Amino acid sequence: MRYMLFSLVLIQLVLVFSTTCQAEGYELGQGWDKGKYHLSGYANIEVVDRFGAPAKLEIDDLSLFVNGRVNRWVNPFLEFELSKQTLIRQGGGRVNGDVIIERLYNDVELSEHDTFRVGKMLSPVGDWNLMHAAPLIPTITRPYTTARGFGAYSSGISWMHGVEESAISDFQLYWQPDHEWFKRPKNLAPRSFHNLFGGHINMPLSLIDKVGASFQRGHLVETGETFSLYGLNASKSFGRLRLESEVITAHFSGAVLPGATIRLHDRESGIFWLADYSFTPKVHGILEWERYQDHTLSNPSRNTLIAIAYRPSIPVAWKLEYIHQAGEPASFSTIQTGWKAALAVMF
Repeated sequence: MRYMLFSLVLIQLVLVFSTTCQAEGYELGQGWDKGKYHLSGYANIEVVDRFGAPAKLEIDDLSLFVNGRVNRWVNPFLEFELSKQTLIRQGGGRVNGDVIIERLYNDVELSEHDTFRVGKMLSPVGDWNLMHAAPLIPTITRPYTTARGFGAYSSGISWMHGVEESAISDFQLYWQPDHEWFKRPKNLAPRSFHNLFGGHINMPLSLIDKVGASFQRGHLVETGETFSLYGLNASKSFGRLRLESEVITAHFSGAVLPGATIRLHDRESGIFWLADYSFTPKVHGILEWERYQDHTLSNPSRNTLIAIAYRPSIPVAWKLEYIHQAGEPASFSTIQTGWKAALAVMF
């Protein structure tokens, strides 16, 4: 009950915030400036109808961002969210959501092109993990390849370098010497990672197209295994058609802890491709296919998705999708055959 009350209060705060900002010339999706601080966020509300499971209406994410630009040395960022709060469930019953500190870090501006970051941040693996917010990604369901097969968050230090109009537009190196801060609950993050380090590099093809490469190495806490992951991401536009793809492959080694899930393969891998066709500037048709081989399962998962997205404005997206899952779903997350609809709004 307290989670339901929290979600209602948070929604009310968002509405009050939006009303106040509109009175001060606020535009949806632009956030609100207060001195040296900026307040913004997003909401993602979903209707989920998986075959063989009760339909439900839930708050998938309700996130608030607080970003400060104080001086060269002090530039804090905080994201906290309410995640997976069921509002209505077919047949009754409700699943309480979790209140999570998603990110918390400070940026130090070393130079015009270099930034040193300390805290809990998104790991730069591929492209989708850094986009993060639901209104920014084209589909409702995230492919396994972009989501949980690696350490999606790192708690430690990072060096970021970015230069516009260069052969290498940006790269990032990071190190997590211990466990993840503010660990997310098991239903959201079944895998825990320790002693992560890695990097990511992007190379522009045009103003909106790019190719990138990722590396991550660390320990899987639940099994005691060590893994080394390599990834590639690419996006390319051809008029109204945009193509995207990400590939990861990870090699697992070391003895598995007693009682942990045994390793059936030394390698875990995933690949997806997505085609996004713009029928009009506001209406998009999307087709996606993925194959993912979990190293603890005998057979891969194969997912096919078809979707339509309507964006009446940049910060608002209505999405409807059907996904078909075949093979064995990955052990750390379940994609099931069925329908999803969502409203995602940035404020």
